[in-house]
Amino acid sequence: MIAIATGIASVFAFNGIVGGELATPVYATVAVLVYAVTVAVYRYLLRYGQAELKGKNRYITLGIGTFIFAYLAAVVLTYTFLGLH
Repeated sequence: MIAIATGIASVFAFNGIVGGELATPVYATVAVLVYAVTVAVYRYLLRYGQAELKGKNRYITLGIGTFIFAYLAAVVLTYTFLGLH
């Protein structure tokens, strides 16, 4: 849910500000930063450790692929539905 919300919000936030070749690195940077923040929240605020996640650094590898895919899908679908090009 966080990835989808971030994808939609970033389209509205960056529409008209960034474009062309600069858009891809900006969207990728936003996705990585938001994922890093969510990892920190799970790790330090919610206290998920190695026992709950079944391994060291598992919190990083467990959801990065799904997060990036959902984020990119949300960005593409938002652009498509709103007709932004």
